[in-house]
Amino acid sequence: MSTFAMKTHHFEEDEEKKDGSNHSSLKPAAPKMTTAETKIADGNWAVASASYRTNDIAYIFPITPSSTMGEIVDEWAAEDDEYGNKKYLNLWGQELKVVEMQSEAGAAGALHGALNSGSLATTYTASQGLLLYIPNLYKISGELLPTVIHVAARALTGQALSIYGDHSDVMLVRATGLAIVSSFSVQEAHDMAVITQMTTLNSRVPFLHFMDGFRTSHEVNKINLVSDEELKRLIPFDKVEEHRQRALSPLHPNQRGTAQAPDVFMQLVESSNQHYQAVPTLFRQALEDFAAVVGREYKPFEYCYFGSTTPTVAIITMGSSVQVVKETLKHIKSEQACLIGVRLFRPWLPSDFCEVLPHSIKRVASLDRTKESGAQGEPLYMDVCASLMSCNRHGVFVAGGRYGLASKDFSPRMVLAVLQNMLRKETKNIQHPFTVGIIDDVTHLSLPLPGKDVTPLSDEVTQCVFWGFGSDGTVGANKEATKIIGDSNPNMKVQAYFEYDAKKSSGWTISHMRFSPTQEINAPYKIQDGQANYVACHNESYVEANKFDVVRFIKRGGTFFLNTRIASLDPDKRVKALEEKIAPKILRTVALRKVKLYIMDAAGLATKFGLKGRINMICMATFFRLSGVLPVDEAIGLLRQAITKAYSHKGDDIVQRNLDLLDAVCSDPNFLVPIEIPARWKRATLTDERRRYSHRHIALIDDDKTRRFMEDIHEPVSTLQGDDIPISKFLENQMLGGLMQPGTTRYEKRRPNPSALIPKWNANACTQCNQCVSVCPHAVIRPFIVTRDEAENAPHPDSFVTVKAQGAELAGKRYTLQISPLDCTGCTACVEACPEAPKALEMQDVENVLSQGGEDNWNYAMDLPERGYLVEKYTLKGSQFQTPLMEFSGACSGCGETPYFKMLTQLFGERMVIANATGCSTIWGGSFPSNPYTVSKRSKRGPAWANSLFEDNAEYGFGMFSAMKHRRQRLTRLVEEYVHGAEVTEDLFRSNDETGLLSLLHEWLEYRDEKSDKCTYLFDKMKPLFQSLLAKDDHQPKIEAIWSDRDMFPKLSQWIVGGDGWAYDIGYGGLDHVEAFEANDVNVLVVDTEMYSNTGGQQSKATPAGASVKFAMGGKQQTKKNMGEIFMTYEHVYVASVCLANQTQLLQALIEADRHNGPSFIVCYAPCINQGVRPEGLNDMFDECKFAVESGYWPLYRYNPALITEGKNPFILDSKKLRKEVTSFLKREGRFVNLKRKHPEIAEDLFNKMNNDVNHRMELMTNRAVGYKSFAMKDEESVMVLFGSETGTAQKVARDFADACVLSHGADAMNDVDVDEIDGTTTIFFIATCGQGAMPQNAKSFYKALCERTEPFEEGTKFSVMGLGDSSYFFFCKAAKDIELEMTRLGAACLHPLGLGDDSAEEGMDGGFHNWLDGIWPALELQPPAEVPHIVPVKLELSKRVILRDEEDHEAAAQYFDSIGTANIPIADIKQLSEENHNRDFISFTLDIGGKLSYEVGDALEIFPVNDSTRVAEFLHAYSSEFDERTVVSLHTFGISREVSVGCLFTNVLDIFGKPTMHFLQQLATFEDDENIRKQMLDKRILKKMTSQQGVTYADLLLEYKSAHPPLAALLSMIPQIKGRAYSITSSPSITPNSIELCILIDTWWCDKGMRYGLTCDMLRKLQVGDAIQCRVKAGSMEPPSHDQPVVCVGIGSGLAPHMSFLRDRVHAAENGTEVAAFSLYFGNRFEKREFLYKKELEDILTNHRSWFKLHTAFSRDTVGKKVYVQDLVAIQDDAYVNLIKNSGMLYVCGNRNLPKPLMESLKKSFAQGLKSTATDEQQAVLEASKAVEDLYVHGSAQQEVW
Repeated sequence: MSTFAMKTHHFEEDEEKKDGSNHSSLKPAAPKMTTAETKIADGNWAVASASYRTNDIAYIFPITPSSTMGEIVDEWAAEDDEYGNKKYLNLWGQELKVVEMQSEAGAAGALHGALNSGSLATTYTASQGLLLYIPNLYKISGELLPTVIHVAARALTGQALSIYGDHSDVMLVRATGLAIVSSFSVQEAHDMAVITQMTTLNSRVPFLHFMDGFRTSHEVNKINLVSDEELKRLIPFDKVEEHRQRALSPLHPNQRGTAQAPDVFMQLVESSNQHYQAVPTLFRQALEDFAAVVGREYKPFEYCYFGSTTPTVAIITMGSSVQVVKETLKHIKSEQACLIGVRLFRPWLPSDFCEVLPHSIKRVASLDRTKESGAQGEPLYMDVCASLMSCNRHGVFVAGGRYGLASKDFSPRMVLAVLQNMLRKETKNIQHPFTVGIIDDVTHLSLPLPGKDVTPLSDEVTQCVFWGFGSDGTVGANKEATKIIGDSNPNMKVQAYFEYDAKKSSGWTISHMRFSPTQEINAPYKIQDGQANYVACHNESYVEANKFDVVRFIKRGGTFFLNTRIASLDPDKRVKALEEKIAPKILRTVALRKVKLYIMDAAGLATKFGLKGRINMICMATFFRLSGVLPVDEAIGLLRQAITKAYSHKGDDIVQRNLDLLDAVCSDPNFLVPIEIPARWKRATLTDERRRYSHRHIALIDDDKTRRFMEDIHEPVSTLQGDDIPISKFLENQMLGGLMQPGTTRYEKRRPNPSALIPKWNANACTQCNQCVSVCPHAVIRPFIVTRDEAENAPHPDSFVTVKAQGAELAGKRYTLQISPLDCTGCTACVEACPEAPKALEMQDVENVLSQGGEDNWNYAMDLPERGYLVEKYTLKGSQFQTPLMEFSGACSGCGETPYFKMLTQLFGERMVIANATGCSTIWGGSFPSNPYTVSKRSKRGPAWANSLFEDNAEYGFGMFSAMKHRRQRLTRLVEEYVHGAEVTEDLFRSNDETGLLSLLHEWLEYRDEKSDKCTYLFDKMKPLFQSLLAKDDHQPKIEAIWSDRDMFPKLSQWIVGGDGWAYDIGYGGLDHVEAFEANDVNVLVVDTEMYSNTGGQQSKATPAGASVKFAMGGKQQTKKNMGEIFMTYEHVYVASVCLANQTQLLQALIEADRHNGPSFIVCYAPCINQGVRPEGLNDMFDECKFAVESGYWPLYRYNPALITEGKNPFILDSKKLRKEVTSFLKREGRFVNLKRKHPEIAEDLFNKMNNDVNHRMELMTNRAVGYKSFAMKDEESVMVLFGSETGTAQKVARDFADACVLSHGADAMNDVDVDEIDGTTTIFFIATCGQGAMPQNAKSFYKALCERTEPFEEGTKFSVMGLGDSSYFFFCKAAKDIELEMTRLGAACLHPLGLGDDSAEEGMDGGFHNWLDGIWPALELQPPAEVPHIVPVKLELSKRVILRDEEDHEAAAQYFDSIGTANIPIADIKQLSEENHNRDFISFTLDIGGKLSYEVGDALEIFPVNDSTRVAEFLHAYSSEFDERTVVSLHTFGISREVSVGCLFTNVLDIFGKPTMHFLQQLATFEDDENIRKQMLDKRILKKMTSQQGVTYADLLLEYKSAHPPLAALLSMIPQIKGRAYSITSSPSITPNSIELCILIDTWWCDKGMRYGLTCDMLRKLQVGDAIQCRVKAGSMEPPSHDQPVVCVGIGSGLAPHMSFLRDRVHAAENGTEVAAFSLYFGNRFEKREFLYKKELEDILTNHRSWFKLHTAFSRDTVGKKVYVQDLVAIQDDAYVNLIKNSGMLYVCGNRNLPKPLMESLKKSFAQGLKSTATDEQQAVLEASKAVEDLYVHGSAQQEVW
């Protein structure tokens, strides 16, 4: 920048000093006049150029749209020349010192301090930021400290935030004492920055210089710069010296800022009057001096009149609108109207204003770009009126008007509207006050616009409009084109202005560009309809129906360029393709205006030249070729220079490829295709089919309110017609105060996808882990739980791929992963997150998906019932089945912030309240009219979201919490009073509704503090009861009072969220205050992008050292602020550092934070586009997260204060191992690479420091994690506990074990240790299995290293493995078994056999786990830790009633059974299937379901038995004299909310005669006082002995140890509920839809006292026809086959049941004409004669359907010698091979758990026999057979049900 001084100026003494004058100022030597330099620049650059050179220091804080000024001066201050000296210097030979503060308030305070220290200091701000300056502005003006504050004026946040420009902020500081000056243009912004600096120094009055935000600050124009030499002549250096001498100094000390009393305060305030009175004169003098030196003339009040007589109307305005009014009046040569543009707004001198206003003026229109609600008028209007009054200018009518709020365009047409209003014949008819630019059909203040646009610009001005996509480079290319054109000719004038969508990198952009070889372009308004010579659309989706009217700007005969793939089609297909693609309205415009249309496939061309996705240069070259702005040859030459300059740092190859591409675009006629416009386009209309297609998303809306909003508001705004929406539409849609409809983004559709790619699901490789779903930034990839019928009924079933859903709770359901093709942004995060190898996802062309019905399938899936309730939502997999209540946001593709918010809503969305700090998360989360926060389709509940400001979010959220807490306390009091009142006054006439409500309210009081959805569900039950009672005239007032606070019934989860700029900087004080108090039960989540991402990437205190970002271009020197460490010092704050790389840890942290009673703080690593992630930007988002964690750059930890009360270490380090060098991570990001390229020495030092810091931090955190267990010697820490955990269960079990083990410091993830570390040690593994036998993610690298190791372990290496899984899966605990196998292979000694925790076992995982524990403690030579079981007594009250009627107990029991979803079903028939008097009873039960239940093939019936009431009574009498079966209690548990007898509970609910567990005995022992008896009770051998000898029950133990005697409330908690037992259904609903048949073996078991029955079998064997049982249908674990699938069924005993259902269904289909596939049934039992179940039916089927049915039976006890089992038959026959391998059939196995393993071996034999013909040898056949068997299970083609 040649105008900047390059070295220190030489000063000479002032002439007056030589003469002995007392002046002591210094000034530069008289400069030599130079020719003014021109520059293509925007307003921000223009101001920065002047202020940089005329100040010492600048204090900055980022805020749009002024941030750019701070960025520019910071960049200049950091830049060195080739010799290492500062390149840009101010007038005093020094670089400007640029200091970023934590907030605008901080910047204001620092500015005040700098000014008092004698510096020339400045700042740049806007909007809310300027308001934070106000207290200091009063101080600065009161102390008469000269400075200029530069403002890009912007709207203030009121009913909504707006980043766009108006004068609201400036008008609010007019009382602070600042002189205020307005700039009208980019050139003036530069000049006024100088002139105000001159005036403030001369007057000592501080100045505020403002320009219109965006309209001027971001408009690009050609300006003439004030040179350094001119500045030296203009700046009053003597006044600078005076200012410096007034500085605070101990050399001449004084005191400032004293406290004054009433006696003197007013006098001193008034003492500054003379300085303010002098400002207008000094400002005029500065303007004159500036004109004399620079040659550009300005006036405080700019008067313009272009008529030939005298004006009668004056338009008064300021800012960029002055230029619009001026050029319009000039164009129409108005005789009636003149213009007065206000530059010096404060001090306002009425005499100066009236002097400029002609005496002929009778009417004045005062235009204000602000609104002051409730005021008599806006500021400029009030000043005008007061001036006319004070100057006795009576008879002048003044009308005040508002325009252009939030950068609403102010066009010449609007000027004419104002003029027409003022020229009305009678003043009474003049609209006053008025608005212009909107349609106000409510208060009717708006002015109608004239019919036609006015065009002040001549035809020699070329006007161009470019439609681009947020990340396609169009705007950057246009800025470069503007520079090229402007610099091509000294006389060439240029103007460019850019519009942006709020949707970040995925939104639209519009570039408005004007060029003229001679005419000055003073047109600060957008190009109007029908005025553009050239229009380019760089994204073909914009021309589709219901998108944008992209050609509305084009003039008759103009040129329209469309980038489209259609250009690559055959020439004869192009026109038809264009007609199908382009909206008819656009076709008509093109034809009727005789537009020249050109098309090109820029994307295809870029790919052809190896520059995929780089279309900006292609489109820029096309513009030069078609627009004629410059001669083509000249333009090409300039473009070649620009390409070489721009890409030289990327290598010669990239430069050459771009040059070759440029030549192709400009010379090859095959690429740029002209289209001849068919005449039929003039009559193009939207067909019904296309109309339906274009509005298909609106058609999806099933809510009238939402549909109306979308049609009235959303659609016009989305198609850029929001200016035409009348005010009434907003009111009709209930938007007063800024309210927004939830969930509007669902109907927007993000197409175009920037990459044109979306993921494709490979179901065969998928393990259903849902990790891909959790990381998706836009919630466009989702898992759905569907039924087979739903899958078959999909619009496109061939592409609606489903697989069997994994998990016992999803038995009988299908799993599908659907991707929304019109919402996906193609970021690849899901592909990166997929843990499988090969990946289960890959990217594919979005058009392929659309052509295969992808959109229809997605919409179909979204309409299916929500089934997240079927799974545990607090696991990673389960959480992703919950519908995200934040979806399809406008965030960048690959955004690192949104996945955290999405997961929050999946966990707590239906009860959460969000306070969101202004920033990126409010832009993608709350940009009108897009609202990604939605509601549950099922409950209609969702997150309540609100944004206040940037700086106050913590306080804002705290205010929500504290107010809601107070309201909830009132609700609690009202409920307690109402419930208590009902209890003390028995009302015999109380209605059922009120009785029910009282019961629910009583239950709510018990659970009101539980952090779950429980309270919400209770309110759902209460709501209809409240409404019923309130509808009655005699309802109690208390009920109405409770109802008024009904919103407080749910237990709300308060979240305070935002970015690092808020949390680390501007909002830290408030955040610290909220976190400091333990009673503040709020949750804080910070998405840390490590910079101010929303304002463009400026440094915050979260920015790490070494990063080169805006406001720290020379590399940040300070280390990152450690917020987690800060808040951990409070000890009561839950703190977590999380990252998407470890989704399980993230999930755990969110859950723990919500459950923590007190404040929480979670900081989340969020990759951002501003970080410059390499090589693929945010397409590498997930990999970037992994790299950050694995390098230690981002540590993962949790600090949970709740652990302190348990005597545990509250600090848990979740990432303990550094797997990568942090320097390698730094090389992945542009913010670090840029520093290394510019300042390699500085970068090297900072990078080394960071590497050391990371390692030091990891060492400290590792030591802290060891925490509460200290070992005197390392040898004492002799047991290492490791876990491999997918959902967190294995991790929790491992950590609990480590806490109990005195030889272990704690538990670590397997991946966090090296295999060498376990060599020679004792290691205990806890391992879960995920997917199809896969190793958990945090164990994979350890396992890989273990498998690759060949060196045996040292002697003394010992281990034991505890596996966790579900035995209903084929791969039960496979990962644990694999680890055991590898450890044994390497010579480690097994301390104790593999433990198996079986989730599907009767006792769940605990049974196997405790069995393993019984052996591991002795193996470790340790005493088992004392277990102190936790007992939560059931809350109950003894009733005053002595006895209940039977029907009342029946109602209570019915409540219980309703709560578990059972029905009371009668038995229609009972048949003996086995021989009479045989020792095994196989019985067929037929139940008459009569419409109460429905079932499908493969389902099971779950029967809930009840205890014998007589036996219950006997036990209760024997147990207690205090209560018996008749005792009445009132409780709210077990689904019962009423009075119930104890006998009813023990009969129907409690498993009092079930097998007891050791855990129950441990609980019971806590009530025993006798130490000897307690020891006996805790001896596990005693329980085993009693079980084997006596068949002991819970009842037996309670009577055996009667002295323990728990009270009733504890007893009800200790005894488990009766569990249902599931039996496979043998019938088919296609044959008997109203009845269910079961095949049941009446199980028995033996003890020393003889044979015993289980509870269910004992009940079943006694039943008779007509009796009823409680039961419910449960999906079977085996998914039924389709009729065209070959089937092999293997079943033993009652395992025949599901196969009979499959077979009967197939027989029915075949007999009804359906062609069916082969069905082979292998059935085995002990004796053919006694136990051949369904023999006759099976033989009949074989006879009638021999063509497709085969029956193979094996009866093991009938054979002599070697027993033959069904698996033996499978091995020797080819059915399995033919049906399963050759014909891709299904295998079903049902029987006891001893069946699957030998069956697998038999299958291998069968397969190997069949594969012999194709295998190279027998060994190869065996290998292939083994692989084929495993594939059956992996791909879900083999399913089993075992017990």
